[in-house]
Amino acid sequence: MTRKNRTVKRWFVGISSLVVIVVVFFVIRGQGYVEGVEFSPTHFQKRNFSFYEIPLIHSQITPIIRTSATPRTATYVRQTGLIPAAYGPTDWHLVSISWGLSASKPADAQLLVDQLELQAGSSDYWRDWSKDHPQQAKIFWPTIQKLAIRELYMLMPPLFEIAQNDQSAEDLDKAIKERLQEDYFQLIQDMRGANKPELARELLLEALSDFPGNQPLQSLQQPAD
Repeated sequence: MTRKNRTVKRWFVGISSLVVIVVVFFVIRGQGYVEGVEFSPTHFQKRNFSFYEIPLIHSQITPIIRTSATPRTATYVRQTGLIPAAYGPTDWHLVSISWGLSASKPADAQLLVDQLELQAGSSDYWRDWSKDHPQQAKIFWPTIQKLAIRELYMLMPPLFEIAQNDQSAEDLDKAIKERLQEDYFQLIQDMRGANKPELARELLLEALSDFPGNQPLQSLQQPAD
């Protein structure tokens, strides 16, 4: 190979390598950017996170950047002692996540975060509700937190509707318990029907720990469980 040919080859390899690097850079820049939101049910905190990864193989290539984004309602609930003080490590549940240019995909925790961020004009709806209904709030928020810790966010929407009724704290407590017992029973049946016996068993144990005297739930304690 002549000197001229070797020079041309080096230039070709160099330019090709540069093109590949540029293409990979823009692919990672456009499709490798991951961002999302997490919620801590133990501490009632929310945070955003982001990082870059290699697309397709999902190999993380940059550190995770996290920023606090806790709604004022969640802060109020925590700071006023409406939920038990949190100790130990913080548990985080996924709220939403997106990759590159794709739309954000919500997870179950979004159901709670949407309520914590709910606005009534310029005010925080559930923060104001908690101030106006302190006795009801003492019953409502610990129940919501317990469900969140158990990752049972799908059971929350009816409870937020019930809480908006004009009722005493005792009536709210009764209505919430009645609804939860019904929903636990149905959810356990659904999990069994979906061939998820381990999840059904876990749900039944949780339900019975809260409502040990519930006959329909007790009836689900069968050898097939």
